Amino acid sequence: MISIIGSSLRKLRDDADDAALSPDGSQIAFTDVDRTAIWVMAVDGSQARGVIKAEPDVKFYSPTWFANVKRLFYVKARTANGNTEYVLESRNLQGGDPVVLLQNKKITDFTLNQPGRVVYAQSEPPPNRYDSNLWDLRYDLESGKPQGTPHKLTDWTGFSFESLGMTMDGKHFVFLNDRLQSAAYYGELANGGDELKTPQRLTLNENLNWPGGWSSDSKTLFFYSNHEGSFSIYQQGIADRTAQAIATGPEDKWAPQISPDGKWVLYLQWTKAADGSLLSGKLMRTSVTGGAPESVMDIEGHPNVGEYPGTTAGDFPSFRCPHAGADCVIAEKNENQIVFSSFDPVKGRKAELVKVPFNRVRTGWDLSPDGTRLAISEFSYQKGEISIVPLNGAAPQKISAMPWTELITVAWAADGKSLFLASFSSRGTAVVHLDFAGHSKLLIKPVWHILTLEASPSGKYLAFGPVISNSNAWTMGSFPAK
Repeated sequence: MISIIGSSLRKLRDDADDAALSPDGSQIAFTDVDRTAIWVMAVDGSQARGVIKAEPDVKFYSPTWFANVKRLFYVKARTANGNTEYVLESRNLQGGDPVVLLQNKKITDFTLNQPGRVVYAQSEPPPNRYDSNLWDLRYDLESGKPQGTPHKLTDWTGFSFESLGMTMDGKHFVFLNDRLQSAAYYGELANGGDELKTPQRLTLNENLNWPGGWSSDSKTLFFYSNHEGSFSIYQQGIADRTAQAIATGPEDKWAPQISPDGKWVLYLQWTKAADGSLLSGKLMRTSVTGGAPESVMDIEGHPNVGEYPGTTAGDFPSFRCPHAGADCVIAEKNENQIVFSSFDPVKGRKAELVKVPFNRVRTGWDLSPDGTRLAISEFSYQKGEISIVPLNGAAPQKISAMPWTELITVAWAADGKSLFLASFSSRGTAVVHLDFAGHSKLLIKPVWHILTLEASPSGKYLAFGPVISNSNAWTMGSFPAK
């Protein structure tokens, strides 16, 4: 809380998010930091109490007060089979009387600024799934129940509506047109990994491009991109200006890695339904010399975060391969555990190696170059902690990365003696080199959000994938009234 006529700040609560002040100024609604509960407290931070607790695989967003301060709207995001459905729901302040206003997995944003009317953005069906248009729906001011049916307000192309806002009289409307991009970058390492020379952009299209793994000789980077529609697998030499397609087609293909013997490019693949939702998944291989892709094995689970690479670097399922002499490892969620299993690129699944408890804060993992240890990063605002988990059953080891917190992902250095970390903040992501004694060195801190790191087998290069958001603010002088 901050006074508009003074400069003093007052902390109200830790580990909270999405604060919403009630219209009468007496209460604040908010979510916990894991977005698994909605709370209400007095405006001075006292009398905090939980109102709604999430079911498994559900997260809460954007609590919003009714004008009469008797109910709360909120977004309930439920993920199942790799597909997320968004429900705009309301309850009374005792957590009862749930009423659904909208239920649609294509909703991307909304505003309730005009009482009795929700205006929301809804993504278009394939092949225009990155475009959205505006819709509205009326609702009862007391109960939150829908009145009538949704109406489409715009029919535009090339727009992705976000951060919607409007005046109470509905005459002025503002939004961001946010076109998400990402690119594969790489930089040359020096001074034992404590220095990263000026990074170079490898991919040059204006779509989504996420780096995967390196070739055995560290001269080529594999990546996956949606610049032709579905995500496909590509390779590009660091001295080249254009990429070469490895595996294409209507299925989404993710996270390429080279096999330990250097003969195969491995990747994840999901078939898609007509509406773009993901169905069954497989781990695939294709020869580095060319030829038709082949299935290695079926995989359990789906990516959980749309087009973001957290679905392969830190979410489940995901896999990693050592540089040589050991099996690859795949991580799959099984109820409340993450199961790490070995597999062979030709023979398929082998043995279960280790289990760790599933925890939403575990955001990234990587396999050591010799295939004997896992590094698992954890996202926390208070601490930076890495778990080193041996695959031979020995006790795990904890390494502190402090003062670096909010760890997004982790990658082993080529010699297996240190780690590279991505530390998130609202002002950009820091890429850090960390040894096992806890000594850290900042390599780069651009304003981008960096979500994946890939060290080359030679130890010479570090690749990363930043989110490059191209946003512009727009306003409508005359907003559709229907």
